[in-house]
Amino acid sequence: MKLVAKQYNVSFDTLKKHTSPDYKADPKYRFYQGNHVESHLYEGIQPAEFYDKLENVLASQKFAFKINIALGYDLVSRTDDSETRYFHPNLSNTSVFNSPIAINSKADIHKKVISEIRSMELADKLNYPKSGYLVKATTGFKIFIYKREHALGDSEAVIPKAIRDNRSVINFPKTNNKCVFHCIAYHKQEDSKKDPRRIQSLVKQAFKQYCSYKDINYTLSLFRSFKPIDILQFDELEDCFQLNINVFTMDVETRKVECIRRSDKEYDAIHILSHENHALYIKNIDMLQCKYQCSKCEMIFVSSEKLRNHKKNQCELVNIESFPEDPTIYRPASNIIRSLLTKYSIKKTDQYIDHFIVYDFEAILKPTATQHGENTVFTNEHIPVSVSIADSLTEEVRCFVNDDPKELLKDMFQYISDVGTKIQQYNVFKYKPLLRKIIDAQGLAGMEIPGVSLGNTYKTQDVDAWARSGDFASFFDFHSKLGFGKKLSDYGKIKQTLDQVPVFGFNSGRYDINLIKADLFATIGTDNINTVIKNPSYMCIATSDMKMLDISNYVPAGTSYAKYLSTYLGDCKCDDRIRCVCGLGKGIFPYEYITSFNVLNETKVPPQSAFDSKLRGTSISGDDYERVKFVWEYYDMKSIKDLLIWYNNLDVVPFIKAIKAQRELFKRFNLDMFTDGVSLPGLSEKVMYQTCFNNLQYPDKKPANAFQFPVKRLGGYKSQDAKAKREFGMTLDHLDTLLQNQKYLCGLCYCQLTEDTASADRINNKLGHIDGNILVSCAKCNTARKDMSIKEFRYKKLLELNSDRLVYSIDKEEKDVYAKMKANIAGGPSIIFNRYAKRNETKIRGGKVCKKIIGYDANALYLWALGNEMPCGRLTTIEAYDGIVEDIVADKNFGFLECDILTPDHLKDYFSKMTPIFKNTLIDCADESVIGHHMYKYNEALKQSRAKPARKLIGSYFGEKILIYAPLLKWYISHGLKISKTYCFIKASSHKAFAPFMEAVSNARREGDVDKSKAMIAEMMKLVGNSAFGRSGMDMSKHKEVKYESNDKAIKSKIEHFTFHGLEELNDSCEITMKKRRLNNKNPIHLSIAIYQLAKLRMLQFYYDCIDFYFDRSDFQYQ
Repeated sequence: MKLVAKQYNVSFDTLKKHTSPDYKADPKYRFYQGNHVESHLYEGIQPAEFYDKLENVLASQKFAFKINIALGYDLVSRTDDSETRYFHPNLSNTSVFNSPIAINSKADIHKKVISEIRSMELADKLNYPKSGYLVKATTGFKIFIYKREHALGDSEAVIPKAIRDNRSVINFPKTNNKCVFHCIAYHKQEDSKKDPRRIQSLVKQAFKQYCSYKDINYTLSLFRSFKPIDILQFDELEDCFQLNINVFTMDVETRKVECIRRSDKEYDAIHILSHENHALYIKNIDMLQCKYQCSKCEMIFVSSEKLRNHKKNQCELVNIESFPEDPTIYRPASNIIRSLLTKYSIKKTDQYIDHFIVYDFEAILKPTATQHGENTVFTNEHIPVSVSIADSLTEEVRCFVNDDPKELLKDMFQYISDVGTKIQQYNVFKYKPLLRKIIDAQGLAGMEIPGVSLGNTYKTQDVDAWARSGDFASFFDFHSKLGFGKKLSDYGKIKQTLDQVPVFGFNSGRYDINLIKADLFATIGTDNINTVIKNPSYMCIATSDMKMLDISNYVPAGTSYAKYLSTYLGDCKCDDRIRCVCGLGKGIFPYEYITSFNVLNETKVPPQSAFDSKLRGTSISGDDYERVKFVWEYYDMKSIKDLLIWYNNLDVVPFIKAIKAQRELFKRFNLDMFTDGVSLPGLSEKVMYQTCFNNLQYPDKKPANAFQFPVKRLGGYKSQDAKAKREFGMTLDHLDTLLQNQKYLCGLCYCQLTEDTASADRINNKLGHIDGNILVSCAKCNTARKDMSIKEFRYKKLLELNSDRLVYSIDKEEKDVYAKMKANIAGGPSIIFNRYAKRNETKIRGGKVCKKIIGYDANALYLWALGNEMPCGRLTTIEAYDGIVEDIVADKNFGFLECDILTPDHLKDYFSKMTPIFKNTLIDCADESVIGHHMYKYNEALKQSRAKPARKLIGSYFGEKILIYAPLLKWYISHGLKISKTYCFIKASSHKAFAPFMEAVSNARREGDVDKSKAMIAEMMKLVGNSAFGRSGMDMSKHKEVKYESNDKAIKSKIEHFTFHGLEELNDSCEITMKKRRLNNKNPIHLSIAIYQLAKLRMLQFYYDCIDFYFDRSDFQYQ
């Protein structure tokens, strides 16, 4: 234990104080004690030990807390029993509860934790990297205890007027930390005229009774110095005084009352109000809470109307979901810079952020040899020792080396700040014409500019005057000092984009950030964090002046850095690999030799054995060691520190070039990797929709019959201008010329005009009806356009024309459709045949032995599905009616039918080898009647590795109340399946909206196969095709918000909040994960269900309409 204390730099007495009593007796146990969280890790245990150890930990808690549990487990390959993978207990992998559970009484431990877990199937909580694995055993778990502030007895608390004046509450004066005993003494007093100011003797008597119950010797000194008592200890008070103690809190602003502790014992009940750790006696709980209590979350409301609204929209146990108010065509967010360049007619500037920064860390591997469980040993602790930084603007490289991680980060981010300022200056200079146009068009408010009068709006002439007078050194100096609120103007939006300099790492979200995060947020500041996306690695950490991204999120999973460089830069072409100095050659460094910072000061080349890796079981070749010696001499190295700097820099110099090459591929689609997405799926979705919107159907523009503009309309226009004090100067000749030039079509929607529908629409609405400011349009467009620009309105009308060919978000009126879609998403089945076959054993073709079993992969199956009929237009729900199935089959209706479907008995044998209906359901692998005789025997033979009951996607003969997409439903009907009941129909328009995208991806891949110079583009398009539709089915309810706090009170407030999910203590702050409550559901989830069902349709067609049609089953199927 002394060694542990030394390693973690804590005193032996402190460690002993916070160590579990069973530490020495249980070597499989690890304990962590922090300011806001403690954890108990058990590894290498048997499942039977789980509940005993869990109850021991929970029973030992003295104060109110929240709890969650992570499971550790072994997976084993389905095909190779020797291939196993161990997943450490981590809340990102396997949290038992969706959110931490609040424990306010001892009874809560069994009711909310133990009983809940016993009712669960823990196997359902585990994550699998892929379907080829099954659970071998759950071998460990980690209990996270989040500390809460619920000790009552603070006599110094300031009680607000709203509570003081409430006649249902008694606030006892001068309680000296014994306000709980005041409440008990007052409640137990039977005198009808009892006075809360005269109960001191009764309080002392109650305290003596408690001391006697606890077997504590009462003294006056103990009475006077007694500390506040935590609500978790109220169980003892209840038994001591034979009382049920219920504790409430009140929100002073809203007057909402919430029950935080409710006793289920059979004693007389006492109600206590807790405020700022002070206990007040509640005389009449009914009057205080008005009895309007939510049965789900126990929140109390002052009126039945507010309770109804809460239950409908705001209950704390559910997400608050929002949908577009009106029918809306779905389109991913556009590039802000590009949108503003278009809006302000800037034509000679592109939308790309040109420059960026890259970094890479190296670490010392400090030996630890820490045992974790029976089979796991942590051999080294990674400590950051150096970081190399390069940028695309100056093309300079800097490497910082420091034995203090905190100082290393200070050096790193100071340098990033200095280089980032130069990149910001470049950005502002590039977009200065746009920025000045925005200022002139919208102006800047006084509150956005430091040191000026608040009531005025300022333009560029004011900015230039300030620069001339020396108030600002330059336009960039002015730009950098501007500040904007949450609701950003156009200038605020582009400033945010220009100021956030992209900072890239490779695999940094998993490795580098976790390596440095203990000190990272203390260095960059928790107040400066704008956005953190963690999924589960860090995808993006954004502050006001930088955006840390991971290039690994833009490439296929598992891509190594060497593979990334070779893909975009090619391999090293040097003939002499030993003397290679091109920058693409392999770097070599003796990681495991550097066990402390002092080793870096050694002045000789490390011996060849220093480059061996015990962890990997590898040694370097003689040529590799010769390369090390060449590099040492060529770069005139003086110490191993110089070798480290060379090695570290070698990782960032080509990195710049590779990113430049990669982003050029996305520029083909007018996309900027740096601003259009933080990952490949985000960019791919934009590519997919671009091809969709680039293939819109335009109006035919067939000329209409000629006519002259009605003379009688002129008077109306003249009076409009006179009333608005605008100039009028419009002539009939000019209007007739416009009509002729426009071929008598509306200049906005291109519909055919007549004398009744033609109108004179002002191009610039600030000017009057004058020649040169007129466009002839239909009356409807004239009224609808308002202040929208001509270009914007024409595009709006074009989208309306194509509304049945484009994908819509599900709007508020049809929000129930979203819930149905979400409940019916079923992914792709990994094994679709219910047939067992074994090489050299199974007999086919009249008794011949099967010599070969072949498995085929459906190449680009989802891409094919994406290119077929998609549910376009606005989705609407209609009641099912007699004959709806026939109408779907006859193509009179298109969409999704909610129905019951079954396979007739006479067709079950026909469909037995590949059951046609797919659904998610719980599979009990211990039931032979469910999984079949062969799979049951196989599973039982696995013994401890056998599969546990879990929800699986299965093939079935029937489905109840499931959504079926029209193309798949037509196949079912044509193959004899029966619809036994219909519920409703979700109507859509049928169109191959993404067929051009499918063709573009397929053509690029074909070209890459033929022309190797296009292989890079082909590989990128393959990734784009595979990931493009994934975001449409994204489950927003699983999203989390990550916040950073260093203030103790703010941390405790976050822990108490009902959306609290987890907490990790860093050196000077806490990383707090909160469940995202407000969900903006605009993603077209119906695309996902359509694509998945089309993929299943294709597999069914392949087997039953191709294989079964052209081959006799006896030729490939056992007898």
